[in-house]
Amino acid sequence: MAVDFKILGWSAKGLRCPDHDISFEKGDNRVHKIALIQMPNGTGKTTTLKLLRAALAGPKIWEDNFDKPQQFRKNKQTLHGQFELKLLYAKHKRLTIVLDFDFSNEGAVNYITTGPHGMDSGFNPPVGLTSVLKPDFVNLLMFDGELAANLLNPEHTNAQKAIEEMYQLLFLQRMKDRIDEYWNTLANNAGSKGSQREFTQRRNKVEALKARIDEVKSIKSGEEGQLEDINKEIQRLENEFQQEINKSDTDKKALADAEANLSSTIQLVSEKAKDIALLMKNPAELSASLAQNIVFLKDSLDKVKLPGIAAREFFEEIADEPHCICGREIDPAIQKVIRDGAKKYLGSEEVAVLNAMKSDIKDRIANSNLSAAETKLEQLMQEIDGAQHAEILARQKLDAIKHLAGQNDPQIKQINERIDQLKEQKIKLETKIEKYYDKTDMSDSSWNVDNLNEKLKKANADLAEATGTISQKAKRDVLCRILDNALIYARRALSEDVCADANEKIKVLMPNNDIRIASIDKCLRLVEKEAGSVGETLTVGYAFLSSLLSSATHNLPSVVDSPTGSIDLQIRPEIARLIPKLGDQFIAFTISSERDGFVAPLSQAASESIYFLTLFKKGDKALEASARSVSGYRESEDGIWVSGQTYFSAFHTDRQE
Repeated sequence: MAVDFKILGWSAKGLRCPDHDISFEKGDNRVHKIALIQMPNGTGKTTTLKLLRAALAGPKIWEDNFDKPQQFRKNKQTLHGQFELKLLYAKHKRLTIVLDFDFSNEGAVNYITTGPHGMDSGFNPPVGLTSVLKPDFVNLLMFDGELAANLLNPEHTNAQKAIEEMYQLLFLQRMKDRIDEYWNTLANNAGSKGSQREFTQRRNKVEALKARIDEVKSIKSGEEGQLEDINKEIQRLENEFQQEINKSDTDKKALADAEANLSSTIQLVSEKAKDIALLMKNPAELSASLAQNIVFLKDSLDKVKLPGIAAREFFEEIADEPHCICGREIDPAIQKVIRDGAKKYLGSEEVAVLNAMKSDIKDRIANSNLSAAETKLEQLMQEIDGAQHAEILARQKLDAIKHLAGQNDPQIKQINERIDQLKEQKIKLETKIEKYYDKTDMSDSSWNVDNLNEKLKKANADLAEATGTISQKAKRDVLCRILDNALIYARRALSEDVCADANEKIKVLMPNNDIRIASIDKCLRLVEKEAGSVGETLTVGYAFLSSLLSSATHNLPSVVDSPTGSIDLQIRPEIARLIPKLGDQFIAFTISSERDGFVAPLSQAASESIYFLTLFKKGDKALEASARSVSGYRESEDGIWVSGQTYFSAFHTDRQE
């Protein structure tokens, strides 16, 4: 089902932006398709964008690495704040989402949703919007330079998932769920061929395994999410630590030398470990006595002439013939004698194994110096011990340099202590996560999802047998395989189409640049490079989102912060011509320096007139006076906003920007 919603407007009060109330309505349930909101730096663009994200994504966004409610507080005297977002969906229905901030104590934010059926406490969007009003998807609709960079980073953005959600591929999984529910209903209604107790036991086992799989997936996802957050925070702190260290040339050089030394010792340990692993593949390399026993085994087999020439199958075939090779008729009694005698001989597979084993022993052990291998292993063990000791010393030296830097700088010390705490948490969490990959636990309480799925498969088969629904189960399995294959094919085909279309747009946007998207999975993979410049990354992001949003059936708004921030003047007109394709409504936060090379071509490309709005904080008396001289201006206790292109184009203040 296609999703259609627009932003009618929003208001803010008591928050870290000027109190304001703006609307994009044109009447008759229509909005301005393109709106440019000019706000000088320091006015609260970032705060407003985050408030929009929080309102659209719901309470779950606060569970991630999002700002704390207190960070939206206007000042220490402010005890209450409110952000109200008004939406239009399904062409004519209205929805209001309110974020009510309580800044007392630790701070909290409560949601209030008002729709066709009245006011509800909490975040309760209509069913038709739930597929897009969630954190991951909303982040794609709220576009900025950070998102553009994150599109190239698999740890931050799942571009493939965005394609799946935009084209509603998740319905294929829902179809599988409905098919499974239908089969379960058939099984429950079919009764049992055996006892009722047997049927109940098998059905309960299926349900218990399903519940266990859901439980394990949920806990696993939570713990792996925690680990991902810890890794991100460690990386952030280590970058911050590096920045602080770089302030001192002496500390910077000492740290770089220590890290290089540690890296080389780690590499040496890895190489020695590989050498030992390769050596130990041959059991004879472990000890001279073991090698002698292996050679003795081969000699013993040769002595008793094993595996021999004839295999058991030779006599089995003779027993099946009407006459022996000597011409004598084979009656049942002789047939039994031949079959009994065949048991004294090895089978063809056993013969092949023994022959291969003897050949390997001859080639790899029999002609070698049996004690030399053992000596080589002992030498390698000594070498890896030395390499590991060197690694320990290198780590100690690196830690000592960090500790010394911390003694001289309290901020570095604090960062180091926090990193150490997080690394302890990381080790504990990684230990907990190991159980999800333990394939040895085959019990019903296993933490390995693959093992549980195998048990569920067997339990379903047992239930089908007990209820006489085996044929229906087979049909269900076929349908599920078809849906799985359809999802794989659709995911690949759509990704390829979006990728190709985005590359065509990049070619137009940057004709003299060879940066291109190679593929799309969790993130955008560029051809032969990890990332581009800030301007290149922003342009690639625009191309991807334009291809994604313009190809799908959804009608969604796009909100962009600094649409041309780091983009060269010659590329801005091409970006402007792309913007009308970024969804059915485009809202951008700009500063005056972004107008050149952007506003004019955007006006030409737009299918209707653009809505221009300028919003700034009070404080500059001359600026306030100029705004009040314009018809239609509005103001609050700490802000003024003016609509119209004339004021928008003339507005500029070096002090604020």
